[in-house]
Amino acid sequence: MRRLDLYSSAFWLAFSTYIVVESYRLGLGEWDDPGPGYFPFGAAALFGCMALSVFVKSVRGASSPKTVVGGRIHWQNVIMVLVAMVLYTFLLNTIGFVLCTFLIVLFFIRVVALQRWTKSFTMALYIAIGSFLLFSFFLKAPLPKGFFLF
Repeated sequence: MRRLDLYSSAFWLAFSTYIVVESYRLGLGEWDDPGPGYFPFGAAALFGCMALSVFVKSVRGASSPKTVVGGRIHWQNVIMVLVAMVLYTFLLNTIGFVLCTFLIVLFFIRVVALQRWTKSFTMALYIAIGSFLLFSFFLKAPLPKGFFLF
């Protein structure tokens, strides 16, 4: 497993480095006026850090967690997630970003991840409000309002 981690992380590290260089060539722009290479640069840099972490662990000989190949797939969860994502796209404009995001996160945490209602409700509320603040106020992205005035 260590050799597989070494080769795969080296490949992804090289690939992310290529994307970082090409994104930089496209132009990063400014914080308030991002250029075309801004998002790919950040995503590739983050991915490269993760690949570097796996690469260093494999070189140092640290064992990776055991994964079961061919383990049982819970198809009902896969189908529920796909249906929820489709419903999210159809309901987003109707009921709005905040409520739709709250409901889908609540569904994922409560039904798919099988957490308690209090934890599910609290996390869904924080994620919905946090994502609204991030996209609406900080990134100035127009979001579907639905029933809400904000």
